Amino acid sequence: MESHAGAPAQQVERARRDTKGATAVVRSAGTLALLFLLVWASFQGVAPSLEGGRLAVLVGFVLLAASVGGTLAAGLGLPRITGFILVGIAAGPSLAGILPSQAVTDLRLIDDFALALIAMLAGGELQVSALRPKARAIALTTLVVTGIVWVGMAIALLLLSPLVPFLAALPFPSTVGIALLLGVWAANSSPDLTVAVIEEKHAKGELVDVLLGVTIVKDVLVIVLFTLTLALVGPLVDPGQTFSANVFGHLVVEVGGALALGAVGGWVFSLYLGGEDTPQRTPLATFLFAYLLVVVAAELHLELLLAGVSAGFVIENLSPAGDRMIEGIRSVAVVIFAFFFAVAGAGLDLSAVARFGPAALALFGARLWLTRGAAKRGLAMAGVTGPVQDRAWLGLISQGGVSLGLVLLIEEAFPEVGAGVVALAMSVIIGNILLGPVLLGKAISEADHAAVGESGR
Repeated sequence: MESHAGAPAQQVERARRDTKGATAVVRSAGTLALLFLLVWASFQGVAPSLEGGRLAVLVGFVLLAASVGGTLAAGLGLPRITGFILVGIAAGPSLAGILPSQAVTDLRLIDDFALALIAMLAGGELQVSALRPKARAIALTTLVVTGIVWVGMAIALLLLSPLVPFLAALPFPSTVGIALLLGVWAANSSPDLTVAVIEEKHAKGELVDVLLGVTIVKDVLVIVLFTLTLALVGPLVDPGQTFSANVFGHLVVEVGGALALGAVGGWVFSLYLGGEDTPQRTPLATFLFAYLLVVVAAELHLELLLAGVSAGFVIENLSPAGDRMIEGIRSVAVVIFAFFFAVAGAGLDLSAVARFGPAALALFGARLWLTRGAAKRGLAMAGVTGPVQDRAWLGLISQGGVSLGLVLLIEEAFPEVGAGVVALAMSVIIGNILLGPVLLGKAISEADHAAVGESGR
């Protein structure tokens, strides 16, 4: 009798929660629309001399609108990161134009600071004690995914080249060179998006450790392979170019220098943080350290993401107070993520989708399929089975700032075809940057449910 009597009460409570959730979604959508309208209206007829003040207003708008967009996405069952990105896309040059191209460029100065903090957070999540037992799985999965996606996507691009006008017009050797470059580029995943979703979900466990390890190690590997490939295929794409062995020196400086900068800087900062008996340092010190990384990396032309990851890793694993650094960044993580991913969304060019829609869709699907098969194979080779083997590929789809940075290097090296390569890659990135966080959130939620089910048995 009690169970029958309780059923209507549970239904009423469920209906009340659904109504409350729907009301919150509507309220968030209305607030977001109002923010867009107010900022758009406030800039009508503004004199150019107020440009500095306009940029300050845009910083506030990005933070407020992204925060509301994240709340709206969460109410719809999506990761908050997706809301941040969609707000940026809506406000960017491709749609509403509230954030014009010049404003997006100016805001990237702050964006670099946010990237440094996100990279340090990613490095801080790499704890040697937790990763050592999974080192084989991380290494094998990284190598297998990178190799299979590289070769598979290069073949896919060659097969689809007749559908892409700028590729169809190239001599076959040049098409092969571009296919090899975009193939290795496609193997890249986004550490920043991965860290953001993991932090939002407060996720822990074997799946998270493997995903984070593979994503970061693969990011380093892809940067190295991409740089080498860019030099090797130069004579194929542009017969006027010749191969120079200096590329190896540049590679050592760019990658090794970034890792060394982060490691040395992280070690020095770990001395400042001290041990458990040292008075707790203000989070402002961590922010100043991150800013120093941005400045030095820019001056030395080093990869900021690698420097930040290296610094965070050293601080977490060498300093007993490393957890303080992580907690300091986490205390403002939502603000950092909101700004960073909204600006990233604003920088996406939607016109690329219209130009390369069918080919981009085919490449997007091919990358999904190749990543799924490669991740499962790599984990199986390492002896990892069960839920981690089934779900890990879902966390390797995201692409972000590093992926865009790599294709911009192609444009710089080969100006004649660069614009087409950037547009084609951008049309694929848009799908990966939107779907990637959703798939990763799904994988983490399923892993959590499976763990709860196992503990209940």
